[in-house]
Amino acid sequence: MSLNRKTKKSYNAYAEKWAEKMRSGQNIAHTYLEKPAMYDTLPNVRGKSVLCIGCGTGEECYYLKSQGAKYVIGIDISNKLIDVARQSYPGIEFEVMDMEKLVFPQKKFDVVYSSLALHYVKNWTRVLENIHRVLKVGGVFLFSTHHPAKWGAEIVRGKKKNTFMLGYEKSKDSDDCKIHGDYLTERKINDTWFDEFPVSYYHKPISTIVKSVLEAGFEILDFLEPKAVTGAKKVKNNFWHIHQKIPLFMILKLKRK
Repeated sequence: MSLNRKTKKSYNAYAEKWAEKMRSGQNIAHTYLEKPAMYDTLPNVRGKSVLCIGCGTGEECYYLKSQGAKYVIGIDISNKLIDVARQSYPGIEFEVMDMEKLVFPQKKFDVVYSSLALHYVKNWTRVLENIHRVLKVGGVFLFSTHHPAKWGAEIVRGKKKNTFMLGYEKSKDSDDCKIHGDYLTERKINDTWFDEFPVSYYHKPISTIVKSVLEAGFEILDFLEPKAVTGAKKVKNNFWHIHQKIPLFMILKLKRK
């Protein structure tokens, strides 16, 4: 199953707030970093059929439709997120579906789009094989996910500050060292977002991600490590400064061979 029970429960409980946060622009990381980069990298979808995986409350499906896509369907494992999406965008098709168990026929879609969803999956093999199967030959899979250089860090969240550290301190006089974070070990991470939203996701180094992509039969067309856009400076200056130097998410644009 592509979403563990705790995370699915969190999204179900948070569905209305999630929609509000997404639509109001309050999710700074989405609004001023991930979404601009994803939309800039999106292939021409005019007249195309598009599958949106991990569609949440439907905002990106609406965007894809507004760009001229002929057919858009959004899927998500959270039934409450899908309920909100259906109520908000009645002209678009939404289904509760596990991304590891896509029920669509072979070579149905021109484009598969997924925003910040794959990091909820422990093993990407089945997901990527399913996406490869439902894409037409030459079709594009565009997705964003956690950047392991940021999310592999040692994370300490507090009332007054959050700390992300990846590195080490090594003594010159002895064999002592202190290591912060773990980039190279694949593992599950339990976290809390927005001080009220418990989630679990899976950390993978870039080498594991690239190997999974290539083994599934995709060609890598592009790889991005986007910076925060200039507009973030007026909203949250420290966010802008941090993410001019440290990546938060990464984006891969793939083609089905």
